[in-house]
Amino acid sequence: MNYIIKKASSYSPEQQAEIGIIGIPEDWPIEKIPYFGGDVPGGYLEISEEDLELLIFNNQAAYDAWLQAKRPIIIPDTESPEDSEGKPYINVSMTKLDWYYSPHALDFYSAKYGSLYNRNHGGNGIDDGTDLGDAYLEFYDASGSLMTKGAEESPEEFQVRLSTSCVKTVMNWEKTESFDVVGAYLYIASNPAERAYLWVVAAPDIPYEYGGSKPFMGRGMNLQMMAAKVNHYFDAKSTKTINYDTVYHSGKIAAVIKHAAGEQIGIQLIFILYEE
Repeated sequence: MNYIIKKASSYSPEQQAEIGIIGIPEDWPIEKIPYFGGDVPGGYLEISEEDLELLIFNNQAAYDAWLQAKRPIIIPDTESPEDSEGKPYINVSMTKLDWYYSPHALDFYSAKYGSLYNRNHGGNGIDDGTDLGDAYLEFYDASGSLMTKGAEESPEEFQVRLSTSCVKTVMNWEKTESFDVVGAYLYIASNPAERAYLWVVAAPDIPYEYGGSKPFMGRGMNLQMMAAKVNHYFDAKSTKTINYDTVYHSGKIAAVIKHAAGEQIGIQLIFILYEE
């Protein structure tokens, strides 16, 4: 099998800083994707499986040393090494230098057109802020067909169709820069009348066998069994870097809800992030 790879040297210093790979060995393959023919994207190289293994082998020691240097370091505080009882203070590094804590909230209703709220703080009214444009809803019927509003169809007419036929709602969110994610809160406005299940998947546009479609919540959470009007927190205990990629959309996160036809379930997801 052949692969296409993108080495660290193919990224500009600004891009390396954005995705947190400054100092990584120049020949290290940041991206490696099975290649089945066709045009090779700019910045990528075609390479055989044997040559890829050799490339990784030749750079493994340098990569391990770079990775070790990036791991969280626990050190005493040199200015105030002890408290009043003589116990040492400990500083823990959670994310990259100069990145900050940045929760991102998105709320919406299943099977409800126009219900996604994803706005900045501008203006005075609730809906005066500018839509951030990095999230959208998709609706599907029982046959798996995507339901979209027709050009001549009013929002009210489309909602009638959703209320009758929509059995799956997908909230897609894709930030336009890399970030670290450490967990998420889930809030349900009220329990669904019938069974409804939630999945959360990272990089849903990339097949699992190629390194995508990673389940953050992979076995289906029964929303009928979750306490309503309570924030449920899911803590990964450590951060995971999600790299932004305009070609493969590796930074996309999808919340998939399967529900009874037309059922409107109010959901808020708050992703706990660190970003630059």
